[in-house]
Amino acid sequence: MPSPGRKSSALFSKSFFIFITRFFPSLANLLVMIWYSRYLPQAEYGEYQHFWVHLFIIYPVICFGIHVLIITYPKAFIVGLFNKITTKHFALYFAWATALSGVFALLQHNAIGISFIVPFLFILCYSLTFIFESFLIVSGNYKCLIAVNIVYAAVFCTIHKYVLDHGFSLQELFLYLLILTATRFLVYAGITAANMKKPVQDIAIESLAGNTRSLWLHLGVYDILQVLFSYIDKFIISIVLTAQLSAIYYNGSQNIPFLPLLLSAAGSAVLIQLAAGKPHDEATDTILLMNYSGRILSCIVFPLFFFLLFFRNELIIGLLSEKYIAAIPVFLVATFVLPVRAYSFTTVLQRQHKGNIINAGAIADILLACLLMYPLYQWLGLPGVALSFVITTYLQAAFYLFYSARLLGTSPLKLIPYANWLIKLIIFALLFIAVRYADDLYFPGKNMLTLVMGAVMVIMATAVSLVIEFKMQRKDVSIS
Repeated sequence: MPSPGRKSSALFSKSFFIFITRFFPSLANLLVMIWYSRYLPQAEYGEYQHFWVHLFIIYPVICFGIHVLIITYPKAFIVGLFNKITTKHFALYFAWATALSGVFALLQHNAIGISFIVPFLFILCYSLTFIFESFLIVSGNYKCLIAVNIVYAAVFCTIHKYVLDHGFSLQELFLYLLILTATRFLVYAGITAANMKKPVQDIAIESLAGNTRSLWLHLGVYDILQVLFSYIDKFIISIVLTAQLSAIYYNGSQNIPFLPLLLSAAGSAVLIQLAAGKPHDEATDTILLMNYSGRILSCIVFPLFFFLLFFRNELIIGLLSEKYIAAIPVFLVATFVLPVRAYSFTTVLQRQHKGNIINAGAIADILLACLLMYPLYQWLGLPGVALSFVITTYLQAAFYLFYSARLLGTSPLKLIPYANWLIKLIIFALLFIAVRYADDLYFPGKNMLTLVMGAVMVIMATAVSLVIEFKMQRKDVSIS
């Protein structure tokens, strides 16, 4: 059996490559968001964001969990499963994807006046790209994925700058972005086709076919529910409150960039690692890998949490301007969801094919958050709306942890490195309180300098804690 050290090293390596694969497009989106929010009139910026909000809501419905399911199994199983899909099933999926792409295209045409064919092809290529990317991750084609996405991110930023400098036009912008997205899709399709032709070891498909179909349906529903959870508060706010209040809430409750990628990368790496392991030691390996994943993620999430907590004023004013000072209390409350992001709570359930439990937690999460929204809004205003989603996120995490522990026949506390987390929380809290105090004492009123110093501290704290974790892991392995 492979040693814990080798398993942990492989886990970190896979997590890193999966994260880097998806990092550069997300970085490009973040830079353009900040850039366009500053230089575009609010009406045009709103129309621009309208396209992306609808895209992020509808494309998971088109994928319907396929990109998530692929990560759950080894390459040999996915290839075998693909070869058993009939022409009828391909035709049904194509009809599904085409119909939803048509809905998206109509929404864009009616709302912002883009010709039908551009958004139609855009979301179709965008969705299929995510499916191919998941397969290439399972196949281990990290170098190709990273190279393609670096080029994609660079061209993405270049297109936005060119259109902004030469008379802004949404039609022209998304036409160029369609060409870029279609090119990435074709490159992925070509690499995927080449991988499918390579011989792979035989693997039993029939014994898992029923479980796979059930898991796929559950994962598809869960993926859609997750998107709905991310946007339902913003959607309701946009309907019942003024556009100004909606903009304040939207900017204050934005997801922290790259954290979803980080969590997804860690969870995917654990699934890939377990899929490559032996079934007789899976429970032990799962507990080991989940603890190690939580320790590594906390090295990144916890310093970031305290940075956002203590430097929230400089962050909002420095990046989004003083127009969004009112968003700071919303941002403060929303930040408290971060500590729970240091763990992938659905990974064990996904590996054990418990999609019904995953969806039960997701549905309860949304319903309870919606029930809490109004009374908490009456009590705290807009920050109360954000608080409702923070509360339900913690309850959902406890729900998933309880059932994960039951499936593995262990205690919930044995699945999380709680002692390690407590020590880190205390140390990082004291560290950032000291940094914040020093900044206020020696650099009062210098927002950007203070922000830079806080960011440098995040990088240093993350690097040092990661090095310590790696040294502790090597020490544990040498002792064992």
